Amino acid sequence: MKNHSENHTVSAFAPATVANVAVGFDILGFSVMTLGDTVTVTRRNDKEISIDNIQSAEPLPQDPQKNTATVALHAMQQQLQLPYGFSVRLCKGIPLSSGLGGSAACAVAAVVAANALLDSPLAAHDLVPFALQGERISSGTPHGDNVIPCLLGGIKLIQSMCPLAVIPLPLPTLFCVLVHPQLKIETRYARQILPENFPLTTISQQMAHLAGFIAALYQKDLNLLRRSLNDVLIEPHRATLVPHFYEVKAAALEQQALGCSLSGSGPTLFALATDEKNANNIQTAMRTCFQTHGIKTDAWISSLTTQGAHVIL
Repeated sequence: MKNHSENHTVSAFAPATVANVAVGFDILGFSVMTLGDTVTVTRRNDKEISIDNIQSAEPLPQDPQKNTATVALHAMQQQLQLPYGFSVRLCKGIPLSSGLGGSAACAVAAVVAANALLDSPLAAHDLVPFALQGERISSGTPHGDNVIPCLLGGIKLIQSMCPLAVIPLPLPTLFCVLVHPQLKIETRYARQILPENFPLTTISQQMAHLAGFIAALYQKDLNLLRRSLNDVLIEPHRATLVPHFYEVKAAALEQQALGCSLSGSGPTLFALATDEKNANNIQTAMRTCFQTHGIKTDAWISSLTTQGAHVIL
């Protein structure tokens, strides 16, 4: 990574992410560059880590011990034994509790910006543990299916968290539709409603879908991709948190979406489309369905990209 330490202030952009991707609960995710968070970090002369300003449509923690960005920076400072601290300015572009990896994006953007201010910047994958500590303060667990694709870009399969083993998967030339009903679902609650045990047959079926999805990416087989993007494990439990979920999903599939499910813990739904026209048709159908039931939505379309968080100065 390039060294910007002589500048004393660096900004970084971290993209939104779709975690789980229907078939890979806690182990699969991809980045979408249409929206994200920007964090500006200034290197201080003392060891304090402070928040100078937050631009957000909704309140964010001002306490550095409770904000994902500053918690991540504190982890970096402690691990690297840095003799200086950081001042932080946040510009929040990802809706809170939307299922789009907003807490991960703040943490990731902060450590990417701070890393550029180090005398000897680290490789991107070495920043993962710091960002995970920021994620922990938000969701309660340091799971990496948002943090890792946000930081590294593309579609990532997390084979192991300890030791960290990440497998980049082939990126298809597809478009992602994101439709966010204006609801909030806290990740902690969305995890609490999941059963502690699942039937073995359900686990086996989900494993087959995950294997089919990965094979489809390598073989560039869209028919196999369509057959595989089917969550029988998590979606049946979390779908109840989003009013009219199955009706909206059916609307997407009627417009030839390759698949549709919750992004992370929701309430945002994602759908994969073969081209931009297809994506627009899917987005319209999904938003219309929500609108019919009086639910307002935000929506975005993004091509899939290998780019993750990066310095923007």
